[in-house]
Amino acid sequence: MRVAYIQASTGVRGAALLGALLDAGASIETIQRGWQQLALPAAETVAQRVTFAGQTATAVQLTTPDLTSFLALHHHTGFGRLLEASQLPERVRQPLLAMVRRFLSAVENRYPDGPPQALFTAWLTDLLYLGSGVVLALDELDVEGCEVSPLNLGSGHVEDDQTLQPIPHPLTAELVRDCPVVGSNVPGELTTIDGAAMVTALAARFGPLPSMTLWRTGYGLILQDEAPLPPYMQVMLGDVEGVVEGDRIAVLEANIDDMNPEFYEAIYARLFAQGALDVTLAPMMMKKNRPANKLTVLTPLELANAIAQSILLETSTFGVRMYEVQRRKLDRFWRDVETRCGVIPVKCGVLDGRIVQAAPEYDACRQLAEEHGIPVRLIYAEAAGRASVWLGESSEGD
Repeated sequence: MRVAYIQASTGVRGAALLGALLDAGASIETIQRGWQQLALPAAETVAQRVTFAGQTATAVQLTTPDLTSFLALHHHTGFGRLLEASQLPERVRQPLLAMVRRFLSAVENRYPDGPPQALFTAWLTDLLYLGSGVVLALDELDVEGCEVSPLNLGSGHVEDDQTLQPIPHPLTAELVRDCPVVGSNVPGELTTIDGAAMVTALAARFGPLPSMTLWRTGYGLILQDEAPLPPYMQVMLGDVEGVVEGDRIAVLEANIDDMNPEFYEAIYARLFAQGALDVTLAPMMMKKNRPANKLTVLTPLELANAIAQSILLETSTFGVRMYEVQRRKLDRFWRDVETRCGVIPVKCGVLDGRIVQAAPEYDACRQLAEEHGIPVRLIYAEAAGRASVWLGESSEGD
């Protein structure tokens, strides 16, 4: 399993993190194509190798258009629909959606009456472009998980809409709640709002460098003439051996016996847009021999309360059961398979170093089926058949 270890001892800024991943081998062209698939207005992007203190790094300079109209059109829950409508694969959509949701939740908590519109637009613009760039770069580099060192937040104060805000900025402090953090004698904002939203959404674990076989290292730099020590960060990419540690998620359940079944379609869409990992429905019998359905939702722990509230609002249930569970997952990587209609990405599951699952990506099969006017089941079956020869093989080298 390939892991990215984000060295946050010098802080995390979105542009520096993106620069480090480009320095490690990701391409700016892939990121620009991803922005087009998200229907983001074109941005001017320059990625250049620079030398500082005798060492090289990649600096990203991004000039974004005014997104006021775009954000008005796609605000809040509209981002979920925007991502679903894009051609980006699930492994890219979900981390980006998690970043945006964390940011919007922090804004709502810190600014009950809403932040100044100009600031909100600037913050969210940076996160949309840089956050999607980071996720696209990780995907191109075949990174399947991220681990992060304790976050260096910096010290001092920063000017925000003609007021002095402490460092960390209150939004940054909200975003890094429950995460390990450190301060610094170096004055300045070392971890920014966009950087905090990115790493807290991506991190599977905070802590020291894991045992890995190092593959590549990338360095990112922020070009700031006024800074005596320009923000400079490191990302280490490597392969981790052995069983992947499980994570903990929330399970939400509700019994429903008196609701119009036509409503389930909208409920499913709402829950997935909020960040649910999975939603299932199972028939059951309730008291008085009433046929009913049990709605079960798997969700990240931090989204459990918000999703429970949606279940109470959107369905006819009077209560939601909530409990935390340990989850163990297969290691996974992506490999392409050639079919008569084109290339299909296949998600491979690995246990004890051997491939035990090979599942073609449905969205890619459906797109090729529509383009060629043939049933999607035929393309899926062909891709699955060609990928089945991998089962039992060693995953070494992927």
